[in-house]
Amino acid sequence: MSSRTLAERYELLEKIGDGGMAVVYKSRDKLLNRYVAVKILKPEFSRDYKFIESFRRESQAAASMSHPNIVNIYDVGREGNINYIVMELVEGQPLSSLIKEKGALKPREAVMIARQIASALSHAHKNHIIHRDVKPHNILLTTEGTAKISDFGIAKAVTSGTIINGTGTIMGSVHYFSPEQARGGYVDEKSDIYSLGIVLYEMLTGQVPFDAENPVAVAMKHMNEEMAPPSVLVPDIPAEVEEIVLKATDKYQTNRYKSADEMVEALSKANLSTVGVYGGYGKSRNPDPPNAKDIKNDLKEDSITERPGKADLWVKSMKGKKKIRLNKVKVAAIVLALVLAIPASQLILAAIERGTAPTEVTVPPLAGLTFEEAEAALDTVGLKIKLQEEVASTDFAEGLVVSQDPLADMVVKTGKTVNVNISKGIEENTIPSVVGKTLSDAVFLLESYGYKKGDVGEEFSEMPTGVIIRQSPQAGSAAGPGTKVGLVVSLGEEIVTTTVPSLFGMTLDEAKKALEREGLILSPDTQYAPSNEYSEGLISGQSISPGSAADKGTQIKVTVSTGRDESAGSRIIYIPISYSAAHNEVFYLTVMVSDASGVTTPINYEQRIRSNGQETFSVTGNGQGSVKIYFDNALVQEFVVDFDSGAVL
Repeated sequence: MSSRTLAERYELLEKIGDGGMAVVYKSRDKLLNRYVAVKILKPEFSRDYKFIESFRRESQAAASMSHPNIVNIYDVGREGNINYIVMELVEGQPLSSLIKEKGALKPREAVMIARQIASALSHAHKNHIIHRDVKPHNILLTTEGTAKISDFGIAKAVTSGTIINGTGTIMGSVHYFSPEQARGGYVDEKSDIYSLGIVLYEMLTGQVPFDAENPVAVAMKHMNEEMAPPSVLVPDIPAEVEEIVLKATDKYQTNRYKSADEMVEALSKANLSTVGVYGGYGKSRNPDPPNAKDIKNDLKEDSITERPGKADLWVKSMKGKKKIRLNKVKVAAIVLALVLAIPASQLILAAIERGTAPTEVTVPPLAGLTFEEAEAALDTVGLKIKLQEEVASTDFAEGLVVSQDPLADMVVKTGKTVNVNISKGIEENTIPSVVGKTLSDAVFLLESYGYKKGDVGEEFSEMPTGVIIRQSPQAGSAAGPGTKVGLVVSLGEEIVTTTVPSLFGMTLDEAKKALEREGLILSPDTQYAPSNEYSEGLISGQSISPGSAADKGTQIKVTVSTGRDESAGSRIIYIPISYSAAHNEVFYLTVMVSDASGVTTPINYEQRIRSNGQETFSVTGNGQGSVKIYFDNALVQEFVVDFDSGAVL
């Protein structure tokens, strides 16, 4: 393209990306004399002032964040009808390209990338920002192996309106949608965790868990179908890594990780060194899922597994039982290079640079490595290691790194020394930690160390139902054999419900106060639509119907009237819906609307209560079409409508 300058500052040099909503240019910031990426919204989005307002607000919020795994946003602006964001220019490639090129990634590489993105999401969530569009296309990998997530502003701006544009194309990444996103329900931090779980699944297997001929069918699969565990596709996936995928992608938000920090911790502690022949398929699930037997039979004949040991790397053939011992320092360096996806030339260049001026590097995670492996990992980035002390540990086996200083992911100068503590295992007559384990697993572990189960209590907590949240005596306490250990089991989060008030005809301020009186929250994702029933500025719709029960703290989304719909050829039609056909007292209502254009639009709502009786539903469109009513995804009623005349047949 010919050179053009925005805001008399950003010189657009060449187009480097073209997506559904924006075009990205490599540019030069003439004021600071540096290269940046300038993302320009496409014209069709620049005509919607509500979208632009939301886009600017969310982009400015994203610009306030600073994290090594988040693409920095430097500026947000508008020149004429051009809306743009100025961002950090990342030299590398998107994760989607790496998966397309390599297929399934090595588990260690996939976990490393997922851990960095989970850390980025944790930072965003603590700043009250939900990404809502986590996918490989939005994850950039630098040439040094650092993963960075982008598009916070655009992702939330788009989903704050409708996910359907004028041509019927879904504005979002339906392959990575959480069930609540696909259902049009309440989206929170755990929705990002679900999407990251799908990304981790794709990195481990080379494919997404759900696919279909159209986006609506994919969304329905996210809501209704169980995914095949990743080890069914790639049998040598470590069990603990598979458990992380399955927990992050649980269809119920309360069963997922309670925070991105908790997922970071799980990824950091995941055991990658012991890979079962048949993969990590479900410790508590059916051991023979569909197609798994065929995979097992193939593996029995000629499978080879590689297992990094505490000090050596052993390659073991299931036929020959032959062991080959390799130099452990060299092996650790090779493994780290694979994990970080650093070309050999980069390692050589880093070594040359370390002989001159110090540079900034990111400290790698060392927990779970042997001292030799940690030393090799640090050496590849120009850092030194020092053994601080040996400590008792119930989480790490003897000889493995327990903790480090500086912490993983911190940025330091080359040549700095990283102090590590090494596990000396569990000391004799020391009580192990059982917090976070199921009751049966906890009892088994205690008994294996010579202790007994004491009194067992139950409490509500943020931890998953059925796991130990507290023990007495505490882990690490000295106690003789036969000592009883008291346990407290989680009942899950205590759910307190309230009744949703009617917000129809209220202003946004009035609705906010009405919801707060009931312990509910007005969602910031306000939608705007024409209404022939309510005046401009008044609420004409709400995501949960009045009188319904909802958990305290639930966000309620509302639709605000923009005035009467004066557009030619379009008429609002009111459809009466009776709840009598519902099989369950609490059920999900879905309305599928199609018109003369052939576009089928799913309008998903939150739960309905059968005893509330009925409601009247309004739809719009052009020409002749149909309206289908589903209760819990079962068709219960269908109407033929003429949007031009307003007739319901």
